[in-house]
Amino acid sequence: MKLFNRFPAIIHHDDSTTAPSLDASLPARKWETILFSTVLIWTFLGLCFPMYDTDFWWHLKTGQSILAGNGIPGLDLYTFTDADKPWIDLHWGFQVLVAILYAIGGVPLVTLVKAGVVTAAVAIGWRACGNELPAWKKSLVWIFPIICIAGRGNERPEMLSQLFLAMWLWIAWRSEKQPDWMWWLPVLQIIWVNCHALFVLGLIVGFSYAVDAVIRTRWGGRFGLEPRTDGPPLGAVFVVAVLVALACLINPYFEEGALFPLTLYRKFSVEKEFYRQNIGEFRPPIDFVMQFGLSNLFVISELIVWLVTAASFVWLLVKKGRWSPYRLILFAGYSHLAWQASRNTNIFALVSAVIACQNFAAAEVIRSVSVAGSTAGDRPHQTGKRVKLAQGMTGLFVILTGLVVSGVWNQIGEKNKPFGLGEAPNWFIHDAAKFAGRDGFPMRAFVAHIGQAEVYVYHNGPLRKVFMDARLEVCTQQTFELYNGILAAMAAGDPIWQNLFREGEPPVVILDSRSSRPAINGMLQNPTWRLVFADKTGAVFLHIDTATRLSLPPVDPSPLMYPDGEPKEKSRGK
Repeated sequence: MKLFNRFPAIIHHDDSTTAPSLDASLPARKWETILFSTVLIWTFLGLCFPMYDTDFWWHLKTGQSILAGNGIPGLDLYTFTDADKPWIDLHWGFQVLVAILYAIGGVPLVTLVKAGVVTAAVAIGWRACGNELPAWKKSLVWIFPIICIAGRGNERPEMLSQLFLAMWLWIAWRSEKQPDWMWWLPVLQIIWVNCHALFVLGLIVGFSYAVDAVIRTRWGGRFGLEPRTDGPPLGAVFVVAVLVALACLINPYFEEGALFPLTLYRKFSVEKEFYRQNIGEFRPPIDFVMQFGLSNLFVISELIVWLVTAASFVWLLVKKGRWSPYRLILFAGYSHLAWQASRNTNIFALVSAVIACQNFAAAEVIRSVSVAGSTAGDRPHQTGKRVKLAQGMTGLFVILTGLVVSGVWNQIGEKNKPFGLGEAPNWFIHDAAKFAGRDGFPMRAFVAHIGQAEVYVYHNGPLRKVFMDARLEVCTQQTFELYNGILAAMAAGDPIWQNLFREGEPPVVILDSRSSRPAINGMLQNPTWRLVFADKTGAVFLHIDTATRLSLPPVDPSPLMYPDGEPKEKSRGK
């Protein structure tokens, strides 16, 4: 049997994805196209909100460094605590991309491209569900997954991972009718492994597909399994699996890069108790439910996504007596990731939407009569109903889009995603970081929180270094614990933390005004440290000897009091 075939053309007509179902007339197809467009418009605009993500700045800095000819990093560049530690930076492809986009159009362009990439992932995921399910039903299934996706729609490498994951799902679906498409998977994997450590998500899809192929080849037609009459031969499946595995090695770090996802997985599994206490995105969704109840739109949406997808398996089993090993393994695997850490919500939602639609589509009652054999009154009735339902769902998504643009949607959600572009106001410590990088200032910095350390890195690295930043692939748990201890000592006014910096000049201390207020209060009471800069975003402290050497007097700390502006009571003179 011939295993290797030519690669299919990228542009290829396929009746399985374009042909209408038996009762879909031209008006129905037109309205379903309009509905699909409104879903994508809502998705895109819902992803257009000011940037809050602090990780963007170290990604940007590294991308600019690579474009400047400094190469892909192999050792840590930005901290003085882990300066000699290997740094596996699989994000370098993403970093080069954002550096180019930033040079052309700044943060607004990066945000627009992010919105476009994630919307493309939704569009591809939609297509991976086939056409058996009417568009109005598809759109109903996709509402809550899109809410989850937008809830974590940040300018991070995840945006590319969502696109690549959707492509994996689409190729896996399409390969059932056109096996040649699966030969694109190794190529896709080479690109993915050089953009984000979550390339392993594609391997989960491939593993699920291969297990399904073996099970249905051996037991298809029994135990509720669909007979495997289509799809690539098993030999070809395993050859592609080997090529995909080898493709993961094609990265600057070879086998260390290919195995790197295990390091990240350990942090939110084996070491999860520590990280979930210190990093919000490592907390499982159940923690947010226990703490805040069901008041968060995005947590509620994730629960609904899980319930709907689980119900789709039951529905298929009841209606057809069938179940899919491929979809069941996928659902179990991605549910595990989702309930381990909230940072996986978006990828879980994307996969679950595809799974649910495929299950519901498989459960659809297929008419056995042809178009020519249908009764004169039956087809117009079905077409009219389908048109009205598509029109109704289109109206719903138009309303949802209006809520996004008007700002009402932001009020319903977490109130941190208003419609717009650019940076979130008074969020990043740009001015404090620039001030702390002036000539004569210490070359080392202690910055809190660790996300804001990335802003300092962007403006001053790699020449000037920080104690710790948010790159958990570099900083160890021990460093993190020491960082927490320093913050606690600062807040308590305990000078013992200064013993860590006996060698050389004491570092400049930069504390953000939102998350580090106890430490700021403690430092203001410390006579050996002087506040030399303060604005709504952060405070800069220098040791009294350094401040005296630089002739920097103490400054007024009042801007730190109200980072979001003065309270209404004060502004009214009360």
